[in-house]
Amino acid sequence: MNRSVSWSEAAFVATACWAVSALGYGVIAALDEPQLSVAPLIGLGLAQWFWARHRSWFAAVAAGLAGAVVLFGLVDILRPELGRYVADALSTGAAATVIVAVLTLVERGRGHRDRAADR
Repeated sequence: MNRSVSWSEAAFVATACWAVSALGYGVIAALDEPQLSVAPLIGLGLAQWFWARHRSWFAAVAAGLAGAVVLFGLVDILRPELGRYVADALSTGAAATVIVAVLTLVERGRGHRDRAADR
């Protein structure tokens, strides 16, 4: 199914990503396992959501690139100040939010353009 992302759906998905990030890194910190990461779990969840509901490849590539830049940029900035667990949780949540926002904006922009071309 290829349809635009609604803002309410985008907010729900971003909130779910933040919840998984916070809970996941909380468990990882409690277990004291710094080599584990929740980012792949969130990435797989976002990929499944994209594959099942949207499938705009241009939007997916743009969102993936923007998310990677945010994730790796914030990790480098935040780790020295906040420590590994907090920095990774914040970076992963922020990257997931950027991915959802870019996917939403690009899909909605392309949808408006496609609808205008049909008129």
